[in-house]
Amino acid sequence: MSGATSATMVRVAGRHARGHNRITPNAIRQTVEAVTARAFRVGRVNVTASLEDDAGKLGVSVSVKLTLAPLMEPRNGTDTVFELAQQARTEIVSRGAELTGLEIGRVDIRLTGGNHEQPKERRVA
Repeated sequence: MSGATSATMVRVAGRHARGHNRITPNAIRQTVEAVTARAFRVGRVNVTASLEDDAGKLGVSVSVKLTLAPLMEPRNGTDTVFELAQQARTEIVSRGAELTGLEIGRVDIRLTGGNHEQPKERRVA
């Protein structure tokens, strides 16, 4: 994926200056990862993203590592994990577009699980 570019006119010292703003694919990927982490309420290190062209839009694939503990505990609401993923997808599209200025098309979400975390006092070194 090539870097996104947009021409801009900036007013500098009473005159207009032409220039370009460049957002690297790596910066876009990290932004998508941060937005995804926020949507799923997980740490940024638990999210990886890849980007591709989706018919002129930004195609996004994210993988989110969820611990099993939150998945196994009783839920306060009635949302299933699939409904939560759909809500996160909506947030990724809207917030991602707001921050990057790019139109986001397809968003694929893969939820992965880790081991059930033991309380600290029960962990064996």
